[in-house]
Amino acid sequence: MTDCVVVGAGPAGLAASTALSTRGVEHVVLERDRVAGSWRAQRWDSFRLNTPGWMNQLLGDQDRDAYATGPEVVLRLERLAAGCPVREGVRVARLARAGDGWTLATDDGLLRASAVVVATGDQNLGRVAQLHAAAYRGPGQLPDGAVLVVGSAQSGCQIAEDLLAGGRRVFLSTSRVGRVPFWYRGRETVEWLVEAGFMDQRPRDLPDPSVMHAAMPILAPGRGLSLPALARAGVTLAGRPVAVDGERVVFDDSVAANVAAGDAFAARARAMVDELVRRRGLDAPPAAPDEHDAPVDLDPPSSLDLRAEEVGAVVWCTGFGGDFTWLGPRLVGTDGQPLREDTAAPAPGVWYLGLRWLTRRCSGILLGFPGDAAVVADAVRAHLGG
Repeated sequence: MTDCVVVGAGPAGLAASTALSTRGVEHVVLERDRVAGSWRAQRWDSFRLNTPGWMNQLLGDQDRDAYATGPEVVLRLERLAAGCPVREGVRVARLARAGDGWTLATDDGLLRASAVVVATGDQNLGRVAQLHAAAYRGPGQLPDGAVLVVGSAQSGCQIAEDLLAGGRRVFLSTSRVGRVPFWYRGRETVEWLVEAGFMDQRPRDLPDPSVMHAAMPILAPGRGLSLPALARAGVTLAGRPVAVDGERVVFDDSVAANVAAGDAFAARARAMVDELVRRRGLDAPPAAPDEHDAPVDLDPPSSLDLRAEEVGAVVWCTGFGGDFTWLGPRLVGTDGQPLREDTAAPAPGVWYLGLRWLTRRCSGILLGFPGDAAVVADAVRAHLGG
C-alpha cells in the first residue's frame, strides 16, 4: 500500500514525481521499460528537440538556445530520475477500483494506492504497421532507392529533410498542417508566442475546439521549415493517399490547399505577435522577408508507381497515439481516450499528466509539464488529506 502511484517515467511522470516529493507525498513511479523508454526507442539518429533550451527547464540547466539531441534528452531524464522513486521494468496491466482506493495489477503482483497519476503519454504508439516514424533511425536503415514519406507534420517534414541529406530521392505525401515561422521581428517566433499567451490557451477559450485535434504545427530545431522549402530542396510533394492498386499509390489534389494551410497558420502567428507589439508599445524591428513565404511552382503527381520510380521504402509519419486499455472501460471513452475534466478522471483519486490540451496548449510538451504537475500534485495532496 502506498499513498500514490505514478505510471510512466518519461518527462511527464518525472515532473509529477518531483512535484509530489516537494509536497511530501509518499509515492512510487512505475515504468514498464527503462526511464525515458520512448525517447530511447522512438527517435531517429539526427533527432533534436524543436524547442530551445529556455522552454525545456524540466531537463535542467542548459544553454538558452540549445536544441538537445535525443541521447542528451535521455541523459538529462536519467539524472532527473536519480532523485525519484522509480521502479523500472514494471508494467501495469490493469487499474481497478478497490474500496476507497485503487489496485494496480503489475508484473510484480498487486499494488494498492490511494491515488494514481497516469503519465504514460499519448504520443508513444505508432498507429500504422510497416516502417513507422517511431522505428525510423536514418537513411542507411532503409533499402536502396527512393522513399515515400506519408504525412507532413513535424516528424514527416524532418524525416524528409534527413532522407534528402542522406542522398535519397523523396516523395512526401502532404496533409494540412500549420507552420511556425522561426524568426519574426527580431526574436524567435515561439518566444513571442509564449509571451503573448499562445501556449497558455485553455480548451474552453478556443473559438474552434477542433484545433485540439489538429497536428502540431511544423517546427524545426533552430531554423524554419515548410513544404515550399522542401519542394525547393528537391522533395516531390504529393497529396493525401486515397487508394492503392498493387504498387501504384493514388493521391488527391490537396497539395496547394495544404501549402496554403501552413501559410495561413504562419500569418495568424505573426498577427498575434504584431498585436502584442502594438498593445505593449514595444520597440520591435519591422518584419523581414521570409524565404518560406515565397511561392513555389508545384506539379504534384496524381499517382506514384513505386516500381517505376524505384521506391524502396515507405515511412509512415501518421502520428502517434497512446495505449489506455489498461485503465478499464469506466475511465476511457468509446474512442479509447481517457475521460477527464482537465487533469482529473471521473473517478476520485486518478489524475492525468502529459496529454495534449490537458489544461493548456503547452500541456503536451516539456514547457507545460512542470506547471501541470504542480496542479496534479496539489490535488493529490488534498485528496490524501493534506
